[in-house]
Amino acid sequence: MPAPDNPLMNVVRNTLEYLGLGNVLAPFPIRREARPWRASEIRNKPGWQAAAPDYVGIGTQKSGTSWWASLIEQHPDVVPNYFDRKEMHYLTHFLERELTAEDIKTYHAVFARPQGKQCGEWTPNYLANPHAVLQLRKAAPEAKLLVLMRNPIDRYESGFNHERKQRFGGIIGPAVRMEVVKRYALRTESIWTGMYGAQLESIIGSAGFPLSQILVLQYERCRAEPGEMIRRTYEFLGLDSGFEPRGVTRKVNEQRRIGGRLSEGTRKLLAEIYAADVKRLVELSDGVVDPGLWAGFESVG
Repeated sequence: MPAPDNPLMNVVRNTLEYLGLGNVLAPFPIRREARPWRASEIRNKPGWQAAAPDYVGIGTQKSGTSWWASLIEQHPDVVPNYFDRKEMHYLTHFLERELTAEDIKTYHAVFARPQGKQCGEWTPNYLANPHAVLQLRKAAPEAKLLVLMRNPIDRYESGFNHERKQRFGGIIGPAVRMEVVKRYALRTESIWTGMYGAQLESIIGSAGFPLSQILVLQYERCRAEPGEMIRRTYEFLGLDSGFEPRGVTRKVNEQRRIGGRLSEGTRKLLAEIYAADVKRLVELSDGVVDPGLWAGFESVG
């Protein structure tokens, strides 16, 4: 599970990264994407078979993925990966760097499991990084993909707050923080992360994953019908759907807010920005996505 927000740890994390130590200590010393792990760091249990992950959650950030991943991992036929981490970030490293056969073998090593059990990961930013999904097609072409999507306006608000807190919140005050944010492409990045239609089109088109291999879920529907939606998730993964996990309504990974709410004017503008993409998403998902569940997009369709 992700570490709780801790101002002191934010200071330590940012200091070590500033000194250039983040990618030296370990794959997950402070930031989970510090560097790919090495084969020499993996010591699997005797009799466990290393293989490609059975499932990979690829999206989306601040859409309830920690909650949903925890429900999947409760299933008796699912075992945790070697690092016992939801987010691996491994494939995001292979843009300038080639993904070799040895790299793929090292990726598979952390998903070792006993016969008859499943193992996977859920890195929410894979969806917004087309190169990571293309590499996933090479590393795990048969993996079942999960995408949990939230109203893109609400996701923008939560994601923007999360990123500026993670990147700047531990070492600088609010006034200075906002000046720093203005000089970064953080707003653009946060808007792009909610362009689900364009990203899904890339998965199906460029990466070549068929829609039948992708389970698209809406956060709002999962909140309203958690029992039914986790049953569908288990069925999609080939797991016993009769299993009932604990805490299906429990909130996971809540975050501290460091900024104000979006104004109505900003929400209206974001609705205009996202409207065409939401329409494309509905078409690509074959009607699975219901824009009526997203405030601001009820008329899209």
